[in-house]
Order: sequence, then structure tokens, then C-alpha cells
Amino acid sequence: MNIKRKHIVLFAVIGMIALAGCTAEDPQKSQSDKLGESTGNNVTETELGGSYSYEIKVTEKNQYGLVQAQPPFQMDSSLERENLIRRYQYLNDENNVHHVYAMSNDGKVIAYWVAQGKVSSVNSKLTNDKQIIRAPQTEDWSRTHSEYLFKVESPQMDGSYGTNGNAIFFFTTNGNYVEWNGVYVVSEEPMNIRTAVSLEQDVDTGE
Repeated sequence: MNIKRKHIVLFAVIGMIALAGCTAEDPQKSQSDKLGESTGNNVTETELGGSYSYEIKVTEKNQYGLVQAQPPFQMDSSLERENLIRRYQYLNDENNVHHVYAMSNDGKVIAYWVAQGKVSSVNSKLTNDKQIIRAPQTEDWSRTHSEYLFKVESPQMDGSYGTNGNAIFFFTTNGNYVEWNGVYVVSEEPMNIRTAVSLEQDVDTGE
């Protein structure tokens, strides 16, 4: 009798383990699969934490399905990167000339120059405009805790501080320095401008 009871108990335990294995949650199952099983058509706000939470989960499930059906492709090359490379190579050539048109807000040409090389920003800097310093009241200067470090403005190469506005500058083919704070157009090729230049300048002809 004891042997039979042991067999019965053993079979019962095996059956419970098998039943638990059938109902246990698959750890490999995706979040979207779980959502599909748990949401169904009879979804309560209490179950999902309100309509806001429910819509987030539905959106995520939909996006997951789209990504699986239409996965992002791997790019062998990037035209965006190629354009950036060509731009830097072109702008860094001092032999290039640029036609610079200074414009008014209503689109009229105010002035025109031919620049030698690159048109630059007056806010470009040769050195970093920020530096890290340690608080003077810190006794142990070997400590590197961030609360003792502060970021301050660095002086520019001429010893001054601040910005230079929002202007551009360049040198003409004659070596003249030009700075402009306003609307402008830069082109490798001359443009067919039909409006008259309104800003007249005296030109030294050497006579």
C-alpha cells in the first residue's frame, strides 16, 4: 500500500509540474505578443492604467509589427556624409573664389564682392571658448570632485571676452577685409542679379 501511494503522489507531482510548464510565461515572448494576449477586446482602464497607458501600448505594438515587417535597411554609403566631405574639401581650398551678395530684407542687392577663399563667421575661434577651473576656496587641490570645478569663459586671442555678433567676414581677391552683418548669398558662380546695387563705394583707381 505504501508503494502504491508513493507512486500516486509521484504521478501527481509530475502532473502539476507539467501543468505549470504549460501555463508558465515564455521568457522569449515579446512584449507585443504579451500585449496581444492580455488586451483583447474587453480591456478595462483599471487593467491597463487608463486609456493613456492603453494607447501607448497599442502604439508600441503597432510600431513593433511595422519594424518587423519593414526593418530598417543597412546603408553602404551616405550621400549626406559625402556632401559634408565635399563641402569641407571645397571650402578649405584657398584658390576658390566666391561671389558674395549682400542683401536687404526685401531681397535687393546692397553690395557685391568677390571673396578669395572661404567666407567665415566672426564667432569662429582658434581656441576653446570655455575652460574648467577649480574653486579658489578649495583647500585640497588634488581633489577632483565635480562640485569644486566650474566652467568659465576663456579670453579670446586678443585678450578680450564676449561674442562678435552674427556677422561674416572674408578677404576679397584684392586682399581687402570685408565684414557683413545681414542677409547674404554666397555662390561659386556669379548669379544673374537684375537689381541695381544700391550701396556705392569709392574705388581707388591709382590715378
